[in-house]
Amino acid sequence: MTGTAHTPSLDSRQDSESKHQNIFGQLARAPYDPSSSLESQRQDLESKNSSTSIPTSLWAEGGFLGCLTIFGGFLGSFATMGQVSSFGTYQAWYAEHQLSAYSPSAISWIGGLQLWVMMFSGGLIGRLFDAYGPTPLLASGTLIYTLSLMMTSLATRYYEFMIAQGFLLGLGAGLVYNPCIAASTARFRHFAGTSSGIVLGGSGAGGAVFPLLLQRLLGTVGFAWAVRIQGFLALACCIIATLTISSPLPKNKNTPWIDTKSFRDTKYMMVCIAYALICLGLFIPSTYIVQYAQAQGLSQNLGFSLLAIMNATNTIGRIVPGWFADKLGRFNLMIPSALLAGISCIALWLFAHDTATLAAFAVMYGLFAGATMGLDVAVTAQISPPENFGTRVGMSYAFMSIPSLVGSPIGGAIYASQHGGYSGMIVFAAIFNILGFFFLMAVKLMINRNIFVIV
Repeated sequence: MTGTAHTPSLDSRQDSESKHQNIFGQLARAPYDPSSSLESQRQDLESKNSSTSIPTSLWAEGGFLGCLTIFGGFLGSFATMGQVSSFGTYQAWYAEHQLSAYSPSAISWIGGLQLWVMMFSGGLIGRLFDAYGPTPLLASGTLIYTLSLMMTSLATRYYEFMIAQGFLLGLGAGLVYNPCIAASTARFRHFAGTSSGIVLGGSGAGGAVFPLLLQRLLGTVGFAWAVRIQGFLALACCIIATLTISSPLPKNKNTPWIDTKSFRDTKYMMVCIAYALICLGLFIPSTYIVQYAQAQGLSQNLGFSLLAIMNATNTIGRIVPGWFADKLGRFNLMIPSALLAGISCIALWLFAHDTATLAAFAVMYGLFAGATMGLDVAVTAQISPPENFGTRVGMSYAFMSIPSLVGSPIGGAIYASQHGGYSGMIVFAAIFNILGFFFLMAVKLMINRNIFVIV
């Protein structure tokens, strides 16, 4: 489902602050105390370091390079995760054309493989980010990602789609997407939720644009050129991202490939479990909403529009809650978002048989799923020390990779077992979003048992 500028956990705050003060200079962490008010946190910061004031805007905190990094990160996220989250358009197209002989579950493995490779590679990419910075990763990812789309345009067989659109696209997207997130949040501490929300909002914007673009191009230039045109658009965005994204963090080649100490951090491990549970159901609606709309007698074009609506509101859900999370607490925003994403599946999607209800579901789910995905990095940052943040975020994405791989195929298998019924799939998606909510709530209560405090 998914900021480097992070706030450390309460028990490690003092040690890590003194250890890294000389490294981060003007980026020194604002101390985080979940039991204090925003005003007391502000006073605490000012008393600890009178030369450092709390920034009042993104520009005040990150400056020109920070804002440039957010811009590049938005475009990189737009091109990569935006394309990945639009797989529902390909799912519907393949079911009627190139892969019509295959079941929906079999086709969805292509999209599942994309997500798995993209997220599982996050562990490796996070370590490489800590060691070498974002630019080498972005440049190599741009080449691989563009190549994958060009190969997809030529594919005709199932295994060819699995290699080109599944494995290669996932790898290229991971090499671009992960540094976009890590670099943008590396430049912001006070506005970690806002900065990561803007960058992640690019994926929602891409998820809104690519389905509509593909819908128009498929009817005019055919599948091959439709995919190539999207590839050229993605190439332009990734080149700009490579040129504009930078990180203020010193390169650290001594970071371990796997941070075994993190496995002993109960809060971190429970957050990773929550992410994994959520990802089992999170991508099912975007994968199957086009086919579901067709099953209700609606046109494929309307199904594409519903997916675009879902991804457009997903953009809002990633950006706006990020700003509020910096004010009200990142856990405080992510926890209800996961719950409401699950509830919207049961309350709306389960009973959606007309355009109006489906559109309402697309809006509601897009908003809450977007907030859930948009805050995961900021939440991880909040409970992580700075020196191995890239590794920790990468590990959390590796935790999410397996559920992301199998979630949509499991939904397709449930659909097949019901002989074309969608109710089981919908309930499955809802249950795992809600289970993730319970784990996140448990971590919040571990930090502070007062459920109303800013966390």
